Amino acid sequence: MKLFLKNTILFFCLLYGSIFALVIGGNYIINSQADFTLKPHINKIVLGNSHPAGTFNDSLISNFKNLADPGDNYFYGYQKLKKIIKQNPQVDTVYVEFNPKTILLWEDSKLWKKNQIPNYQAFFNFNDHYLLASINSLSYQQDMIKGLTTNVKRIATNQYNFKDSLGGFRHVKSSYINVILDTLTYKNEKQFKFNQKMISRYDLLYLSKMVDLCQNKNIQIILVRSPYHKKFDAHRYETIFQIYRMEHFKTIPFLDFMNFPMNNWEFKDLEHLNFKGARKFSLWFEEQNL
Repeated sequence: MKLFLKNTILFFCLLYGSIFALVIGGNYIINSQADFTLKPHINKIVLGNSHPAGTFNDSLISNFKNLADPGDNYFYGYQKLKKIIKQNPQVDTVYVEFNPKTILLWEDSKLWKKNQIPNYQAFFNFNDHYLLASINSLSYQQDMIKGLTTNVKRIATNQYNFKDSLGGFRHVKSSYINVILDTLTYKNEKQFKFNQKMISRYDLLYLSKMVDLCQNKNIQIILVRSPYHKKFDAHRYETIFQIYRMEHFKTIPFLDFMNFPMNNWEFKDLEHLNFKGARKFSLWFEEQNL
């Protein structure tokens, strides 16, 4: 029995040791070879979730690249930003989406969405790994195994180009706004009171890291709120949002386009623009030279 237990323990030690070595080796190769270079004239980028992804049409804005990705949170935005800044010294301005929904607790759940761990694990530092493992060790282990497979495929096919898979402008033709407004029943005038338990515990730490990274590199970081409909329920969290912003990011420039004039037909839904709204906003943004 003792021999069986000894052999079993030895087997799992060898198994996990081999997997660990492969993960570390694969991450090192990917991290050293990954290509995040942008075109030389691009000196402004925007990061964030589906809001800026559907708002900033970078084909209409000079020297600008939309790297927002639906479902992104600040944890993964930080991973992208590290590599982009390192490989693109011409980038001098970074816009980051910041609205009431991005500070709430549910943003922490996005750490496990969209297979982002396999895509970005090569760029994590020790603290990033520790955070994910301490929150949900089982999911972390499962995603690390998936990441090993992803890394092997990249290495085997010599695919180190990340710049084309970081996100981008979403050209959305559809509009469901009239159907939504016809069925809308809640009154969004109600304001929630500030409660620390409603605020993200982990993800917002990485917004602070993004700010610190840019400031340390003498890069202008600007928080920006993309336009959304006056009946979008984010309005309920406005008081909470403003309290948090003034407490933590008072000195960071904030461009607030919440009330940017839009017609209903320029929205996809209550929180996103369609391509018509994006065109209208992007042309205005270009003219302002912000």
